[in-house]
Amino acid sequence: MLYVYQAIGKSGRYVKGSAAAASISMLRADLARSGLALVDARLDFAGAILAALKPRSLPRGVLIDMFGYLRGLLGMGIDMMTAWSSVGEAIPNRLAKETVSLVMHSIQQGHTLTDAMERAKVFPLLVLGNVRAGEQSGTLEKVFEALEIHYREEQALSQQVWKATLYPLISVVILFFIGVGLLAGVVPQLKEIFPANPPLPTKILLFLSDGVVDFWWTVPGLIGGAVFAWWRLPVNFKTRVWEVFYRVPLVGPVLKNVALCNVFQNLSLMLSAGVSLTMALDTVIGTVTSRAIRTRLESVLGSIQRGGTFSDGFCDPFFPSVTAGVLKQGEMMGSLDSYLRRLSNFLRDRAQARLHTLATLIEPLLLLVGGGMLLRLAVGIFLPIYGQMRNIGR
Repeated sequence: MLYVYQAIGKSGRYVKGSAAAASISMLRADLARSGLALVDARLDFAGAILAALKPRSLPRGVLIDMFGYLRGLLGMGIDMMTAWSSVGEAIPNRLAKETVSLVMHSIQQGHTLTDAMERAKVFPLLVLGNVRAGEQSGTLEKVFEALEIHYREEQALSQQVWKATLYPLISVVILFFIGVGLLAGVVPQLKEIFPANPPLPTKILLFLSDGVVDFWWTVPGLIGGAVFAWWRLPVNFKTRVWEVFYRVPLVGPVLKNVALCNVFQNLSLMLSAGVSLTMALDTVIGTVTSRAIRTRLESVLGSIQRGGTFSDGFCDPFFPSVTAGVLKQGEMMGSLDSYLRRLSNFLRDRAQARLHTLATLIEPLLLLVGGGMLLRLAVGIFLPIYGQMRNIGR
């Protein structure tokens, strides 16, 4: 919660300000660390509304720059406070500047770096887990370097996925609006020249045109209803739906490999930072958006807690066939983090190869879809006109 407060310092000077705290007692304790005694505090509702409208996480590009600066500055022997101050000056992102200010203020109050970053509420769980491990082991510079590399690789893969899907999305949207425009603007103008009993393709065309003109509002209604229905569906059902998507030829393996690539990369990152396997799994599970993968990772975590091995949990046919063997080898060699990294790179390479294949297939497929749509419109429009011309000729 966000509070507006009035406090008094050791010199007797009154200070006004605003700060986030779980309760007034926590606010009083935070101010006491700064040498201030709380006099009055009230909830800042306007500030809370504005804070709710702001982005709740730092963009990936900002995280790359932030960890790159921190890694470089700490490597040059710069102290932590000066490093964070330099980051705030170097990164133009407004949320990043506010985050740096909050982190520095929390550190000055006596909080650890992990607690200070956690209080900012903009860092992913993965980052917090690695920074906590780096603080405990004294390897923050290496942790920041690993986080920078991790987000760079993740950004490169997401950009490739986006490039592969951007052209089809734009093409589909353009084809959709062309079709709607013809059905709503052109076909109604041609109704008068169509015969009373037109051929079947024209009847279908007129039916679609009437639907677009008279019931256009059903489209946003259906989309909103589908979103609401998906939100209300049980978790188990959503898991089964995702599994169906993962079984779609060509597209399914790409989606699965991209998701698993991030999972194994995150696990490798945390294990190399010194985080225990169970804690790393628990943290990564919280970052997974695919319910199908999250359910299976929870099963793996439960199996480990019952005394099983990590690799045995990946014998599920859902995972690529090489997964269990690679992880078993990593356990035997005592370098699970390294083998997780290799497995992530392997899945990334396969996903990139499939994306390239999809990109080469999408263009002719879109040409066929667009050509088929225009052919359907042309047949529906010109077939009755051709029939009338033949009757006139007779």
